[in-house]
Formats: sequence, C-alpha cells, structure tokens
Amino acid sequence: MKKPTKAKLKAIAADRIAFAKEIRQDYLDGKLEPNRTASGLGYLIHEAGEGVQPKPGQRVEVHYVGLLEDKPSVFEESFSSARGVRFLLGAGEVIPAWDEAIALLRWGDEATLFVPAKLGYGPKGRGQGIPTNSNLIFYVEIASVG
Repeated sequence: MKKPTKAKLKAIAADRIAFAKEIRQDYLDGKLEPNRTASGLGYLIHEAGEGVQPKPGQRVEVHYVGLLEDKPSVFEESFSSARGVRFLLGAGEVIPAWDEAIALLRWGDEATLFVPAKLGYGPKGRGQGIPTNSNLIFYVEIASVG
C-alpha cells in the first residue's frame, strides 16, 4: 500500500479539524443531541463502519482530533501522521472515555465523543493545553482493530 504524502496528510488533517470544530460549535449551539451512556459519555456516529466491534484486550488504532469544549483550538490530532494512536482496549492505556467509547464503535466508524472531565483528565488536567476539569470533544475514526 502506498504511503500518503505529507501534503495529502496535511489536507486530510485540515479537513478533519474543520469538521471537528463545526461539530463542536453545533453542539454548543444546541443543534446536536448526542447519545449518552450511564457514565455521562456522549457520542454521535457520523458515518457507520462495516467492520467488527473491538473487544477488551484487542489492539485498536484510532485517528482523532481533540478539542476543549470551552475553546475551539485543537490540543492534539493524529491525522497529520499516517498512523493513529494504538492502544489495548480496556487496559487503561488511554482516558476512561476512550476505553468506554471505542468499545461501542466498529472498525470504520467516524464519531464524535463528548467527554465529561471525570472521564478525561479530571482534576489533574494534562500538559498540551488541557486545564484541570476540562470537558473534551474528540472526533475519532477507528482505523483498525486487531
């Protein structure tokens, strides 16, 4: 398989970032009502994939754009790279919201996650511009399950 060029990756990243910012604004304007889990995690599936649903213990790869709910700036994104973030589902390698949300999705899904602070970085916050007790918004694409 041919590796995407830097220009192609940059264009894809710009497109996904613009979409994530648009979804964030629609959410804040009350135009979207995400599905909610018992934990308070919100999610909207924009494009349903046709692949398998990952199970705990499986390695998954996810491309994403991360935004603060109260600021439109991107704190992190993976689309500028050919590889997304890889982690073992359910092993606590990522924030609790991701372990919960990715288990609800399927390979190929494109979704937005609305993460309350308690399922994100909570009172500790995180470097890279994530203050304490921040609600987060992630646009995600499940790139692979294995």
